Amino acid sequence: NALTAFAATALLARMAGPAVVGNYSFAVVTATLLGIVALHGLDLVMLREVAGDLRQANTGAARGVLRFATLSVAVAVAVITVIFIGAATAGRLSALLETNQAAMIGAAIGIGSAAFFRLGLAGLRAAGRPVAGQFWEGANSFLFAGIIGALWLAARPVSALGAVLLFFGCQLASVAMVWIIVRRDAHGWDAATPANGARLRKSGFPIMAIQGMQMFQDWLLFALVAGAASAAAVGALRVAMQVVMVIAIVVTTGETFIAARVAGDLRAGRPDLVWRRHRRATLAMALAIGPLVLVCIVFPKQLLGLAFGPAFVIAGPALAIMAAGQATKIATGPIGGLLTMSGHERWLLRFTIVGLGLLVVLALWLVPIWGLEGAAIAQAVSTAFRNVASFTAAWLLIPKEAPPTAPAG
Repeated sequence: NALTAFAATALLARMAGPAVVGNYSFAVVTATLLGIVALHGLDLVMLREVAGDLRQANTGAARGVLRFATLSVAVAVAVITVIFIGAATAGRLSALLETNQAAMIGAAIGIGSAAFFRLGLAGLRAAGRPVAGQFWEGANSFLFAGIIGALWLAARPVSALGAVLLFFGCQLASVAMVWIIVRRDAHGWDAATPANGARLRKSGFPIMAIQGMQMFQDWLLFALVAGAASAAAVGALRVAMQVVMVIAIVVTTGETFIAARVAGDLRAGRPDLVWRRHRRATLAMALAIGPLVLVCIVFPKQLLGLAFGPAFVIAGPALAIMAAGQATKIATGPIGGLLTMSGHERWLLRFTIVGLGLLVVLALWLVPIWGLEGAAIAQAVSTAFRNVASFTAAWLLIPKEAPPTAPAG
Protein backbone atom coordinates (compact mmCIF):
# COMPACT_ATOMS: atom_id res chain seq x y z
CA ASN A 1 0.00 0.00 0.00
CA ALA A 2 2.74 2.44 0.96
CA LEU A 3 4.78 1.70 -2.15
CA THR A 4 1.85 1.91 -4.55
CA ALA A 5 0.64 5.18 -2.98
CA PHE A 6 4.18 6.50 -3.34
CA ALA A 7 4.29 5.42 -6.98
CA ALA A 8 0.92 7.02 -7.74
CA THR A 9 1.97 10.33 -6.22
CA ALA A 10 5.29 10.22 -8.07
CA LEU A 11 3.57 9.65 -11.42
CA LEU A 12 0.97 12.33 -10.74
CA ALA A 13 3.71 14.76 -9.73
CA ARG A 14 5.66 14.20 -12.93
CA MET A 15 2.66 14.50 -15.25
CA ALA A 16 0.72 17.30 -13.54
CA GLY A 17 3.15 19.35 -11.45
CA PRO A 18 3.10 20.74 -7.91
CA ALA A 19 -0.11 22.82 -8.17
CA VAL A 20 -2.32 19.91 -9.23
CA VAL A 21 -0.73 17.66 -6.60
CA GLY A 22 -1.38 20.34 -3.99
CA ASN A 23 -5.07 20.80 -4.84
CA TYR A 24 -5.62 17.05 -5.16
CA SER A 25 -3.91 16.36 -1.83
CA PHE A 26 -5.86 19.05 0.00
CA ALA A 27 -9.18 17.67 -1.26
CA VAL A 28 -8.32 14.04 -0.42
CA VAL A 29 -7.08 14.91 3.07
CA THR A 30 -10.20 17.00 3.73
CA ALA A 31 -12.56 14.18 2.72
CA THR A 32 -10.57 11.59 4.65
CA LEU A 33 -10.61 13.77 7.75
CA LEU A 34 -14.40 14.10 7.54
CA GLY A 35 -14.66 10.34 6.96
CA ILE A 36 -12.79 9.78 10.21
CA VAL A 37 -15.24 12.07 11.99
CA ALA A 38 -18.16 10.10 10.50
CA LEU A 39 -16.53 6.88 11.65
CA HIS A 40 -16.39 8.22 15.24
CA GLY A 41 -13.82 5.64 16.28
CA LEU A 42 -16.06 2.62 15.73
CA ASP A 43 -13.53 0.88 13.48
CA LEU A 44 -11.09 0.12 16.30
CA VAL A 45 -13.87 -0.35 18.84
CA MET A 46 -15.51 -2.89 16.53
CA LEU A 47 -12.19 -4.62 15.92
CA ARG A 48 -11.57 -4.94 19.65
CA GLU A 49 -15.09 -6.08 20.54
CA VAL A 50 -15.64 -8.47 17.63
CA ALA A 51 -12.18 -10.03 17.94
CA GLY A 52 -12.78 -10.62 21.64
CA ASP A 53 -16.29 -12.00 21.08
CA LEU A 54 -15.08 -14.40 18.39
CA ARG A 55 -12.23 -15.53 20.64
CA GLN A 56 -14.95 -16.56 23.12
CA ALA A 57 -17.18 -18.04 20.36
CA ASN A 58 -19.88 -15.43 21.05
CA THR A 59 -20.85 -14.79 17.43
CA GLY A 60 -24.22 -13.26 18.33
CA ALA A 61 -22.52 -10.45 20.23
CA ALA A 62 -20.06 -10.00 17.37
CA ARG A 63 -22.91 -9.64 14.87
CA GLY A 64 -24.63 -7.12 17.13
CA VAL A 65 -21.53 -4.93 17.31
CA LEU A 66 -21.02 -5.17 13.54
CA ARG A 67 -24.62 -4.18 12.85
CA PHE A 68 -24.57 -1.24 15.25
CA ALA A 69 -21.28 0.11 13.89
CA THR A 70 -22.46 -0.12 10.27
CA LEU A 71 -25.74 1.71 10.88
CA SER A 72 -24.20 4.36 13.11
CA VAL A 73 -21.48 5.19 10.58
CA ALA A 74 -23.98 5.26 7.68
CA VAL A 75 -26.10 7.91 9.40
CA ALA A 76 -23.06 10.04 10.25
CA VAL A 77 -21.73 9.80 6.69
CA ALA A 78 -25.03 10.96 5.22
CA VAL A 79 -25.27 14.01 7.49
CA ILE A 80 -21.65 15.10 7.09
CA THR A 81 -21.67 14.62 3.30
CA VAL A 82 -24.76 16.81 2.86
CA ILE A 83 -23.24 19.58 4.98
CA PHE A 84 -19.92 19.36 3.13
CA ILE A 85 -21.52 19.51 -0.32
CA GLY A 86 -23.44 22.61 0.70
CA ALA A 87 -20.29 24.31 1.98
CA ALA A 88 -18.17 23.29 -1.02
CA THR A 89 -20.68 24.37 -3.69
CA ALA A 90 -21.14 27.76 -2.01
CA GLY A 91 -17.52 28.52 -2.89
CA ARG A 92 -16.61 30.06 0.45
CA LEU A 93 -14.79 26.94 1.62
CA SER A 94 -12.44 26.89 -1.38
CA ALA A 95 -11.84 30.64 -1.15
CA LEU A 96 -11.06 30.39 2.55
CA LEU A 97 -8.65 27.49 2.05
CA GLU A 98 -7.26 28.87 -1.22
CA THR A 99 -7.78 25.60 -3.06
CA ASN A 100 -9.57 24.28 -6.16
CA GLN A 101 -13.36 24.33 -5.75
CA ALA A 102 -14.09 21.56 -8.26
CA ALA A 103 -11.66 19.21 -6.52
CA MET A 104 -13.26 19.94 -3.15
CA ILE A 105 -16.77 19.24 -4.48
CA GLY A 106 -15.58 15.99 -6.07
CA ALA A 107 -14.08 14.92 -2.76
CA ALA A 108 -17.58 14.62 -1.28
CA ILE A 109 -17.76 11.01 -2.47
CA GLY A 110 -14.67 10.28 -0.40
CA ILE A 111 -16.30 10.92 2.97
CA GLY A 112 -18.35 7.73 2.92
CA SER A 113 -15.65 5.86 1.05
CA ALA A 114 -12.99 6.65 3.65
CA ALA A 115 -15.30 5.79 6.56
CA PHE A 116 -16.53 2.43 5.26
CA PHE A 117 -13.09 1.51 3.98
CA ARG A 118 -11.65 1.73 7.49
CA LEU A 119 -14.68 0.06 9.06
CA GLY A 120 -14.58 -2.83 6.59
CA LEU A 121 -10.86 -3.41 7.09
CA ALA A 122 -11.46 -3.54 10.84
CA GLY A 123 -14.14 -6.16 10.22
CA LEU A 124 -11.74 -8.30 8.20
CA ARG A 125 -9.03 -8.15 10.83
CA ALA A 126 -11.45 -8.81 13.67
CA ALA A 127 -12.59 -11.96 11.88
CA GLY A 128 -9.01 -13.24 11.75
CA ARG A 129 -8.18 -12.13 8.21
CA PRO A 130 -5.19 -9.77 8.65
CA VAL A 131 -3.64 -10.80 5.33
CA ALA A 132 -6.88 -10.12 3.44
CA GLY A 133 -7.14 -6.78 5.22
CA GLN A 134 -3.62 -5.88 4.20
CA PHE A 135 -4.26 -6.93 0.59
CA TRP A 136 -7.43 -4.90 0.15
CA GLU A 137 -5.95 -1.93 1.98
CA GLY A 138 -3.33 -1.73 -0.75
CA ALA A 139 -5.44 -2.83 -3.72
CA ASN A 140 -7.04 0.57 -4.27
CA SER A 141 -3.65 2.31 -4.28
CA PHE A 142 -2.35 -0.26 -6.75
CA LEU A 143 -5.32 0.32 -9.05
CA PHE A 144 -4.99 4.10 -8.76
CA ALA A 145 -1.27 3.93 -9.54
CA GLY A 146 -1.98 1.73 -12.55
CA ILE A 147 -4.53 4.16 -13.99
CA ILE A 148 -2.30 7.18 -13.38
CA GLY A 149 0.59 5.30 -14.99
CA ALA A 150 -1.52 4.48 -18.05
CA LEU A 151 -2.57 8.12 -18.40
CA TRP A 152 1.06 9.18 -18.07
CA LEU A 153 2.16 6.80 -20.82
CA ALA A 154 -0.70 8.03 -23.02
CA ALA A 155 0.29 11.66 -22.34
CA ARG A 156 -3.23 12.44 -21.13
CA PRO A 157 -3.44 15.41 -18.75
CA VAL A 158 -5.04 14.98 -15.34
CA SER A 159 -6.74 17.76 -13.41
CA ALA A 160 -7.02 17.96 -9.64
CA LEU A 161 -10.71 17.00 -9.89
CA GLY A 162 -9.90 14.05 -12.14
CA ALA A 163 -7.25 12.80 -9.73
CA VAL A 164 -9.65 13.10 -6.77
CA LEU A 165 -12.41 11.17 -8.56
CA LEU A 166 -9.98 8.48 -9.68
CA PHE A 167 -8.58 8.07 -6.18
CA PHE A 168 -11.91 7.65 -4.45
CA GLY A 169 -13.33 5.59 -7.31
CA CYS A 170 -10.54 3.07 -6.80
CA GLN A 171 -11.10 3.16 -3.06
CA LEU A 172 -14.82 2.48 -3.50
CA ALA A 173 -13.98 -0.60 -5.56
CA SER A 174 -11.96 -1.91 -2.62
CA VAL A 175 -14.75 -0.97 -0.22
CA ALA A 176 -17.19 -3.13 -2.18
CA MET A 177 -14.89 -6.16 -2.13
CA VAL A 178 -14.04 -5.76 1.57
CA TRP A 179 -17.69 -5.67 2.59
CA ILE A 180 -18.55 -8.68 0.45
CA ILE A 181 -15.97 -10.66 2.43
CA VAL A 182 -17.12 -9.25 5.78
CA ARG A 183 -20.75 -10.17 5.05
CA ARG A 184 -19.73 -13.62 3.92
CA ASP A 185 -17.74 -14.20 7.11
CA ALA A 186 -20.67 -13.07 9.25
CA HIS A 187 -23.19 -15.24 7.39
CA GLY A 188 -22.80 -18.20 9.74
CA TRP A 189 -22.84 -16.20 12.96
CA ASP A 190 -25.68 -16.46 15.47
CA ALA A 191 -28.54 -13.96 15.53
CA ALA A 192 -27.41 -10.53 16.67
CA THR A 193 -27.36 -9.74 20.36
CA PRO A 194 -28.28 -6.05 20.85
CA ALA A 195 -25.11 -4.04 21.29
CA ASN A 196 -24.64 -1.44 23.99
CA GLY A 197 -24.47 1.51 21.62
CA ALA A 198 -23.84 4.09 24.30
CA ARG A 199 -20.83 2.17 25.59
CA LEU A 200 -19.43 1.63 22.10
CA ARG A 201 -19.79 5.30 21.20
CA LYS A 202 -18.24 6.33 24.50
CA SER A 203 -15.22 4.18 23.66
CA GLY A 204 -15.20 5.37 20.07
CA PHE A 205 -15.18 9.13 20.53
CA PRO A 206 -11.70 9.25 22.12
CA ILE A 207 -10.42 7.11 19.23
CA MET A 208 -12.13 9.43 16.73
CA ALA A 209 -10.47 12.39 18.40
CA ILE A 210 -7.10 10.67 18.18
CA GLN A 211 -7.47 9.69 14.52
CA GLY A 212 -9.08 12.99 13.57
CA MET A 213 -6.48 15.14 15.27
CA GLN A 214 -3.67 13.20 13.64
CA MET A 215 -5.23 13.78 10.21
CA PHE A 216 -6.08 17.38 11.13
CA GLN A 217 -2.39 18.03 11.69
CA ASP A 218 -1.64 17.26 8.03
CA TRP A 219 -4.67 19.28 6.94
CA LEU A 220 -3.61 22.28 9.03
CA LEU A 221 -0.08 22.23 7.63
CA PHE A 222 -1.46 22.17 4.08
CA ALA A 223 -3.79 25.08 4.88
CA LEU A 224 -1.05 27.20 6.44
CA VAL A 225 1.43 26.52 3.64
CA ALA A 226 -1.25 27.33 1.04
CA GLY A 227 -1.92 30.63 2.78
CA ALA A 228 1.76 31.50 3.23
CA ALA A 229 2.90 30.36 -0.22
CA SER A 230 0.82 28.61 -2.91
CA ALA A 231 -0.82 25.38 -4.03
CA ALA A 232 2.52 24.47 -5.61
CA ALA A 233 4.18 24.70 -2.20
CA VAL A 234 1.45 22.46 -0.81
CA GLY A 235 2.27 20.00 -3.59
CA ALA A 236 5.95 20.04 -2.65
CA LEU A 237 5.08 19.47 1.00
CA ARG A 238 2.70 16.70 -0.01
CA VAL A 239 5.35 14.68 -1.84
CA ALA A 240 7.73 15.02 1.11
CA MET A 241 4.96 13.84 3.41
CA GLN A 242 4.21 11.01 0.97
CA VAL A 243 7.72 9.69 1.46
CA VAL A 244 7.37 10.02 5.22
CA MET A 245 3.95 8.39 4.99
CA VAL A 246 5.61 5.19 3.84
CA ILE A 247 7.19 5.02 7.29
CA ALA A 248 3.95 5.87 9.08
CA ILE A 249 1.93 3.36 7.06
CA VAL A 250 4.32 0.55 7.90
CA VAL A 251 3.87 1.37 11.60
CA THR A 252 0.08 1.62 11.26
CA THR A 253 0.01 -1.65 9.37
CA GLY A 254 2.02 -3.28 12.14
CA GLU A 255 -0.49 -2.00 14.69
CA THR A 256 -3.55 -3.20 12.80
CA PHE A 257 -1.91 -6.50 11.85
CA ILE A 258 -1.36 -7.49 15.48
CA ALA A 259 -4.38 -5.65 16.94
CA ALA A 260 -6.85 -8.54 16.83
CA ARG A 261 -4.30 -10.94 18.33
CA VAL A 262 -3.42 -8.43 21.03
CA ALA A 263 -7.11 -8.04 21.91
CA GLY A 264 -7.41 -11.82 22.16
CA ASP A 265 -4.25 -12.13 24.27
CA LEU A 266 -5.51 -9.51 26.70
CA ARG A 267 -8.96 -11.10 26.89
CA ALA A 268 -7.22 -14.41 27.69
CA GLY A 269 -5.08 -12.77 30.40
CA ARG A 270 -1.75 -13.10 28.56
CA PRO A 271 -0.05 -9.67 28.50
CA ASP A 272 3.30 -11.40 28.14
CA LEU A 273 2.27 -12.50 24.66
CA VAL A 274 1.35 -8.90 23.85
CA TRP A 275 4.86 -7.64 24.52
CA ARG A 276 6.36 -10.58 22.68
CA ARG A 277 4.33 -9.66 19.59
CA HIS A 278 5.34 -6.01 20.00
CA ARG A 279 9.06 -6.85 20.06
CA ARG A 280 8.79 -8.96 16.92
CA ALA A 281 6.78 -6.28 15.11
CA THR A 282 9.24 -3.55 16.13
CA LEU A 283 12.20 -5.52 14.83
CA ALA A 284 10.42 -6.26 11.56
CA MET A 285 9.57 -2.58 11.11
CA ALA A 286 13.13 -1.49 11.81
CA LEU A 287 14.48 -3.87 9.18
CA ALA A 288 11.82 -2.83 6.67
CA ILE A 289 11.96 0.96 6.89
CA GLY A 290 15.19 1.81 8.72
CA PRO A 291 17.19 2.15 5.48
CA LEU A 292 14.53 4.45 3.98
CA VAL A 293 14.65 6.74 7.01
CA LEU A 294 18.42 6.99 6.69
CA VAL A 295 18.20 7.89 3.00
CA CYS A 296 15.55 10.53 3.72
CA ILE A 297 17.78 12.19 6.31
CA VAL A 298 21.08 12.04 4.39
CA PHE A 299 19.95 12.43 0.75
CA PRO A 300 16.53 14.14 0.79
CA LYS A 301 16.92 16.37 -2.26
CA GLN A 302 18.32 13.59 -4.40
CA LEU A 303 15.44 11.30 -3.41
CA LEU A 304 12.76 13.90 -4.21
CA GLY A 305 14.37 14.86 -7.51
CA LEU A 306 14.67 11.25 -8.59
CA ALA A 307 11.17 10.23 -7.53
CA PHE A 308 9.08 13.32 -8.29
CA GLY A 309 11.12 15.66 -10.50
CA PRO A 310 13.21 18.82 -10.05
CA ALA A 311 10.18 21.00 -9.20
CA PHE A 312 9.87 19.22 -5.85
CA VAL A 313 13.50 19.42 -4.68
CA ILE A 314 12.66 22.53 -2.64
CA ALA A 315 11.06 20.22 -0.06
CA GLY A 316 14.35 18.39 0.60
CA PRO A 317 15.16 20.01 3.97
CA ALA A 318 11.55 19.51 5.08
CA LEU A 319 11.78 15.81 4.21
CA ALA A 320 14.95 15.35 6.27
CA ILE A 321 13.36 17.03 9.30
CA MET A 322 10.14 15.00 9.12
CA ALA A 323 12.06 11.75 8.61
CA ALA A 324 14.02 12.44 11.80
CA GLY A 325 10.73 12.80 13.67
CA GLN A 326 9.38 9.58 12.18
CA ALA A 327 12.50 7.72 13.32
CA THR A 328 10.95 7.66 16.79
CA LYS A 329 8.22 5.41 15.37
CA ILE A 330 10.85 2.81 14.59
CA ALA A 331 12.23 3.00 18.10
CA THR A 332 8.86 2.69 19.84
CA GLY A 333 7.21 0.24 17.43
CA PRO A 334 3.45 -0.26 16.94
CA ILE A 335 2.61 1.06 20.39
CA GLY A 336 -0.69 2.78 19.64
CA GLY A 337 -2.43 -0.51 18.98
CA LEU A 338 -1.37 -1.86 22.37
CA LEU A 339 -2.91 1.08 24.22
CA THR A 340 -6.12 0.93 22.19
CA MET A 341 -6.65 -2.82 22.46
CA SER A 342 -5.93 -2.74 26.21
CA GLY A 343 -8.61 -0.09 26.77
CA HIS A 344 -6.19 2.76 27.46
CA GLU A 345 -7.14 4.83 24.40
CA ARG A 346 -7.78 7.85 26.62
CA TRP A 347 -4.04 8.12 27.17
CA LEU A 348 -3.59 8.24 23.41
CA LEU A 349 -6.20 10.99 23.30
CA ARG A 350 -4.34 13.02 25.91
CA PHE A 351 -1.04 12.66 24.10
CA THR A 352 -2.65 13.50 20.77
CA ILE A 353 -4.22 16.66 22.20
CA VAL A 354 -0.87 17.81 23.58
CA GLY A 355 0.84 16.88 20.31
CA LEU A 356 -1.74 18.83 18.34
CA GLY A 357 -1.21 21.81 20.60
CA LEU A 358 2.53 21.64 19.97
CA LEU A 359 1.98 21.43 16.23
CA VAL A 360 -0.49 24.32 16.10
CA VAL A 361 1.73 26.63 18.15
CA LEU A 362 4.90 25.74 16.24
CA ALA A 363 3.18 25.85 12.84
CA LEU A 364 1.56 29.24 13.43
CA TRP A 365 4.92 30.56 14.58
CA LEU A 366 7.32 28.90 12.14
CA VAL A 367 5.44 28.47 8.82
CA PRO A 368 5.21 32.23 8.12
CA ILE A 369 8.95 32.51 8.86
CA TRP A 370 10.46 29.36 7.36
CA GLY A 371 7.71 28.02 5.11
CA LEU A 372 8.09 24.32 4.35
CA GLU A 373 10.87 23.86 6.89
CA GLY A 374 8.72 25.46 9.60
CA ALA A 375 5.88 23.06 8.79
CA ALA A 376 8.31 20.13 8.94
CA ILE A 377 9.66 21.14 12.36
CA ALA A 378 6.13 21.42 13.76
CA GLN A 379 5.22 17.99 12.40
CA ALA A 380 8.41 16.30 13.59
CA VAL A 381 8.23 17.64 17.15
CA SER A 382 4.57 16.63 17.49
CA THR A 383 5.22 13.14 16.13
CA ALA A 384 8.21 12.51 18.37
CA PHE A 385 6.31 13.61 21.46
CA ARG A 386 3.34 11.31 20.76
CA ASN A 387 5.50 8.29 20.08
CA VAL A 388 7.70 8.62 23.16
CA ALA A 389 4.79 9.47 25.47
CA SER A 390 2.66 6.58 24.16
CA PHE A 391 5.45 4.06 24.64
CA THR A 392 6.06 5.28 28.19
CA ALA A 393 2.36 4.95 29.04
CA ALA A 394 2.08 1.45 27.55
CA TRP A 395 5.20 0.32 29.40
CA LEU A 396 3.73 1.49 32.69
CA LEU A 397 0.11 0.39 32.16
CA ILE A 398 0.35 -3.02 30.46
CA PRO A 399 1.87 -5.84 32.56
CA LYS A 400 4.97 -7.59 31.22
CA GLU A 401 4.32 -11.04 32.67
CA ALA A 402 1.38 -13.42 32.69
CA PRO A 403 -0.44 -14.14 35.96
CA PRO A 404 0.91 -17.25 37.77
CA THR A 405 -2.20 -19.22 36.77
CA ALA A 406 -1.95 -18.40 33.05
CA PRO A 407 -1.81 -21.40 30.71
CA ALA A 408 1.35 -22.03 28.78
CA GLY A 409 1.45 -20.08 25.48
